[in-house]
Amino acid sequence: MSKNTILIVIIVLLLSLIAGIAVGIFFFSNNSGEKKVKKVETYSITLEDLYCNIKDSKRILKIKITLETINEDTLTTLTEKQFLIRDDVNKIITNLTEEELRGKEGQINLQNQIKTNMVELFNDESIINVYFNDFIIQ
Repeated sequence: MSKNTILIVIIVLLLSLIAGIAVGIFFFSNNSGEKKVKKVETYSITLEDLYCNIKDSKRILKIKITLETINEDTLTTLTEKQFLIRDDVNKIITNLTEEELRGKEGQINLQNQIKTNMVELFNDESIINVYFNDFIIQ
């Protein structure tokens, strides 16, 4: 064989090797790079309307709350202990002024406070969200 033929064979082999590595990286990196998102099942309980006095005001807050959890046992506990939830929410709201309840920021702060209190009250981190179905200051 001539020098040119050997050189061409080596170049073809190197190019084939590089192409094979590139294809392997492409396929394996796409498969292993995909994040497999496991859908977490959630459970929720919606409480009946709750009417709460507002601190230093003649107005009241009518609120309907939904609590969300990722644990079915927690849902059972929340369902059985609705009276504790309602009592705790009432205590929170009666210590807030109208100004503290106003606007989006007021609602978000109240949601966070209720969630924090529920996690502490039930000693359960699986309570993940608090939603307001109704939020009316009358």
